[in-house]
Amino acid sequence: MQFLTAATLFGLALAAPAPQTTDCPNPAHCGTAPDPSTYENVDISDFYLRKNPGIVSASFTLSGADGNVTCSIGAVESLPSEVQVCGESKYRFGLIEGEGEGQVGVRLYKELGTAFGWTGEGLVPTYCHAGGNGPEDFVCSQVVPVTIVIS
Repeated sequence: MQFLTAATLFGLALAAPAPQTTDCPNPAHCGTAPDPSTYENVDISDFYLRKNPGIVSASFTLSGADGNVTCSIGAVESLPSEVQVCGESKYRFGLIEGEGEGQVGVRLYKELGTAFGWTGEGLVPTYCHAGGNGPEDFVCSQVVPVTIVIS
């Protein structure tokens, strides 16, 4: 009987969850969500890119905590591009090389103070087709919604 009691207590000890510590490496696994004041979700829509053969222009609509704003850039010499301000907002962006050949990504910035802000990047999947301005002219349009997390 003492053996049965000891075995039962040992089994219960194995089944009990381990205590969580305050230095949990992954808050999602510890049952706490990240603090919303430490990041922002930014939606990208209406992404448009024209290539002939380099990038001639690009534009998109950015929807974040500060509302909607249009972002655009003219001719790009090389990637990563120069950083451009989106309208008259605190948001900025630059084009970066994507994961595959010919793919272009977006790096976002948001100014929160002098020399301080958030950044994040992602690929905007596009479908490209002939642009009608010569054999190397292509127009690319966004095919799926994209959210980039900046922090």
